Amino acid sequence: MFIYLKFWEVPKKVFWMNLTLSIRYSSLLLATAFLVASSSCDSSQDYPIAFVSTVGGDAEVLLLDVETRESTPLTENQIRDFDPRISPDRKVLAYVSEESGDLEINLVDLDERSILRLTYASGDDVSPRWSPDGKRLSFISNRDDQPEVYVMNADGTNPTRITSNSYEDRMGGWSPDGEWLVFYSVGSEETQGLWLRNPDGVNSIHLTSGQDSEPVWSPNGEHIALSRIEGENSDIYIVSKSEGGTWHNSTELTRLTRHPASDLSPDWSPDSKGIVFTSFRDDSAEIYSMLKDGSKQLRLTNNLEVDQDPAWSPDGKRIAFVSHVYGAGEIIVMDSNGENQRRLTNNKDQDESPRW
Repeated sequence: MFIYLKFWEVPKKVFWMNLTLSIRYSSLLLATAFLVASSSCDSSQDYPIAFVSTVGGDAEVLLLDVETRESTPLTENQIRDFDPRISPDRKVLAYVSEESGDLEINLVDLDERSILRLTYASGDDVSPRWSPDGKRLSFISNRDDQPEVYVMNADGTNPTRITSNSYEDRMGGWSPDGEWLVFYSVGSEETQGLWLRNPDGVNSIHLTSGQDSEPVWSPNGEHIALSRIEGENSDIYIVSKSEGGTWHNSTELTRLTRHPASDLSPDWSPDSKGIVFTSFRDDSAEIYSMLKDGSKQLRLTNNLEVDQDPAWSPDGKRIAFVSHVYGAGEIIVMDSNGENQRRLTNNKDQDESPRW
């Protein structure tokens, strides 16, 4: 409760004391309001999820509001659209479209819903991946009759080929500092494994030599998680820079899972301390998490149907994944410890590829 007095009725010392306290109190209220607003904006509910759905008869890209569960179509062309990738500033989204007759990369503005075609060369262009600053996209193109790694500006200009191999390249992604692209080869034993390439086309590094795929950079840039096939089984590994070293120097390869059933599809927590993945060790695909050294492996989903394709939210609070517990694939979100699982899509068609 405030008592208002005319300032000349208050001793000068008391007046200035009350004025100072009032200013401090107002500042505290503003700071508290700012923190509340900031924490609200940081909620994973404020990060929409891009995904692919066949609800209209063909694969289309949609944007999903986690809080309201409302889905907004970004493409509606009765042509296959897939592999959505939201830009770092979350203003635009790159995806692959078959609308032109072969596979091309398009861009859609998330506010205006306007679409811009980025690639025009004959041959398929696939796997768009954003640079950390959002100014460039890497992708795989078959325009020279051989799948190679290309880089272009975010508006589609200046597409540049940065690999020239006799084997098939498949895209991984950019290092967090933008210095490297990781990709992998499905060629001969001499060429298979993970490769690093500078996006300007210099400094090629053959990083691993196994049947490796699904490379994902840790957010701190110190590790790359991957799936390795040995025999008929797949396990999760990480390859890391040696302490105090660089990717040019010796690296360390660490096996994280050792179960007879396959483990695959790793994704990093935003703090680089944990990995979420899909495991078939329970007679059906389930979502698991573990620490980056492979310890504390925890089963997050528990049903008799396929749960797969986990993706960690940017704030680390939630994990989205695809579940077949209701029949066709649906997008489900849960807390990072597996609790509070919530169905976000509800239809009889296939929903897949959730991307925050």
